[in-house]
Amino acid sequence: MMKKQSKLLTKMRRQRGGSVHPVFEYLDGQDPEFLKTYNELAVLNFNYGESAKGRALSAKLKELIAVALLASVRGDTTGQHIRKALAHGASKREVIEALEMSMHITGAPSLEFGLRQLMGLEQAK
Repeated sequence: MMKKQSKLLTKMRRQRGGSVHPVFEYLDGQDPEFLKTYNELAVLNFNYGESAKGRALSAKLKELIAVALLASVRGDTTGQHIRKALAHGASKREVIEALEMSMHITGAPSLEFGLRQLMGLEQAK
């Protein structure tokens, strides 16, 4: 039997263009109060909806920063943030340069990881 989706997960999906990471679905069942607070911060940080007004950094730039940081730690949502950066108008070259920046912090494996994510997205098209 499928679990009924909470109002918070419905809201999160709407804010994120239709999907949320499965760990958030799990967390919703374990600690919905924390997930609610986490989501409020994510909405502000990633310029979802009305929160974009008055923020100094564009959604595109924030996604490029997320790409570099996630690649540095081999985060499993790196590809998702590459897609979002591209959707916000980033060029493939900008994504690659963000990944190149990650290399200076955590070494060549982070660049290689990020490039594999980008190559996978290109092959999926």
